[in-house]
Amino acid sequence: MVTAVIPFYNPERIFAEVIEDTLPKVDYLILVDDGSTQNVDHYLLNSSKIFMLKNLTNLGKGAALRIGFEKALELGSKYIVTLDSDYQHEPKYIPTFLEALKNSQFVIGKRNFSFSKMPFMRVLSNTITSLVLSIKTRQKIYDSQSGYRGFDARILRKILPVTNEFEAESEMILKAAGNKIAISFIDISTKYDNQKSSIKAFNAIINFIKVILKY
Repeated sequence: MVTAVIPFYNPERIFAEVIEDTLPKVDYLILVDDGSTQNVDHYLLNSSKIFMLKNLTNLGKGAALRIGFEKALELGSKYIVTLDSDYQHEPKYIPTFLEALKNSQFVIGKRNFSFSKMPFMRVLSNTITSLVLSIKTRQKIYDSQSGYRGFDARILRKILPVTNEFEAESEMILKAAGNKIAISFIDISTKYDNQKSSIKAFNAIINFIKVILKY
């Protein structure tokens, strides 16, 4: 059984397309509203395959992922795929993740780091964090900040994040290394369309350093 987990906060119109294109590729779709201040009901499809979870306040992506993972495990999922709500991650790659998960327990979508494809600050930030994590984990981490990921449910409880913000994705990589879980990568395309990142750079750096020191 395959479950997709999509965390979101005050989504844009394209959120409806993400839901529509993801649903046929999975058995269940878990949407985690991380304290949105706007009504999102008009984006939702009427489907028994969809589960909506909600944080009363904005706790952060890590917190949203954690409750989504816990629900996916409760449902008895075999594979769990995470993707973003803004269509930066195209649902068409879900079958590619599932194929990769036949031979790996943790798969990350590797983006194209061309400056023509990705904003400069994202390339710089991801290059630095990926290098640090590669050194720390002693395995090549090609894209540490990609949120498009696939997991075998059997290892997910070992790497569930406890941090609440974006550093949770780095935390999961470190926990995987600590549990001797190899990480595989597949190539994906990414759409940006001048979207603003919700990552606050200074706080993200501080939190990343804390995670590195902790693990």
